[in-house]
Amino acid sequence: MPNYARVKDSRRSRTSRDGGSVPRVSPITAHGASTSSVGGNTPLDFQSTDGLSKSAMAALPKAFGDAFLEAQKLHHRSGQLRQLLHEARESIAANLKVPAENLEFVGELGFAYWAAISGALKNFSGTFIHGVTDRQVVHAFGSEFALAGNRTITLPTDKSGHLPYESALRESISAKQSVVIFWQAGNRETGVIQKEIGLSLPKDSMSIADMSAAISPSQRPNEYGVALWDPRSFGGPEGLAILAINPQSNWSSPIPPIDKRRLFGAYSKPLLLLTAIALEEHCKNEEKALAHLRELNSALRAKILSELHDVEIVGDSSGTNPRSLAIVAKGVVAEEILRGLEKREILIDAGSACGAGALSPSHVLEAMGFGDSGHLRITLRGSHSLTDLNQLVSGLKEEIESFREN
Repeated sequence: MPNYARVKDSRRSRTSRDGGSVPRVSPITAHGASTSSVGGNTPLDFQSTDGLSKSAMAALPKAFGDAFLEAQKLHHRSGQLRQLLHEARESIAANLKVPAENLEFVGELGFAYWAAISGALKNFSGTFIHGVTDRQVVHAFGSEFALAGNRTITLPTDKSGHLPYESALRESISAKQSVVIFWQAGNRETGVIQKEIGLSLPKDSMSIADMSAAISPSQRPNEYGVALWDPRSFGGPEGLAILAINPQSNWSSPIPPIDKRRLFGAYSKPLLLLTAIALEEHCKNEEKALAHLRELNSALRAKILSELHDVEIVGDSSGTNPRSLAIVAKGVVAEEILRGLEKREILIDAGSACGAGALSPSHVLEAMGFGDSGHLRITLRGSHSLTDLNQLVSGLKEEIESFREN
């Protein structure tokens, strides 16, 4: 590592890109300090948007100071930068438990999805399998693949959120069909964790492992063609994404032949350094942090079930990421609950997580059978306390009851 009664959400909530006055990006960061608003003006933040980890934040000035040069030049400082980037790559590889030569870094998460799926489907004429709860970009690739005359299977789900990967795979094995299967480690809206596929893939097949919302970034499947990570999931920066490409897979570069490049390779060098630092810190503290988050999640579930009426919790505690909790409140408009909580200096999320600024209904929760309204999302952090949870549930109770009465 480098050394440093069904109520529809409003039409506005479905279409607005700025989400009205509800802040979509936290005005604070959770760097270990208390997030409670008691006794101060700092909002109690349960939004999904995190800041950089403590160590990455501390290294921010040095990372941008050291990494503005061109690493390929012969000057001494360029050589130092090459060494830093090499150390960052090796550190990331060790913590993700993948060979360093398999790694590629790209400038945004959307491009990582494009590169992973485009490379997997290039010159492929078998079956593309993905889940109904996958991100919209995955659905778009599935639709395009089908329009080209190929077969796409979109796996259904139920209120558990689990996807029948192995059932679909058995059918393809029986039919002797090659497949590209897109496997989601965890869902960022609901926290639902998918079981690892326990079957060997048919000949000329491959899997894509979406690790962007995994409980642990290193717990990828043993058999994968390409895997991708979002550094924000472990306290890293926005504006960088990580790919691991298995050279033994059928993945083909989706770009025109340029030397021996797999991808264009344009990314921010300072962000790569910060990603390595954040990942190192995350892995070092992971076990302790997860234990604390599980305690918070369990306590929050118990308080919601005992104090909130006509509110469903999505997923069970044993099969979800303890960092995430999604609830469905019957008979309310999620946007109005957010506005009421904001006045109390409590910030949560609502609707779909696919658009950072949109309060559109969640296709994930709708596919799971929870309807298209009343979707609220809570993100827990290590800096939260039981006092914070009490304040959150109290605010939710008053806002939900007030909305229903009016």
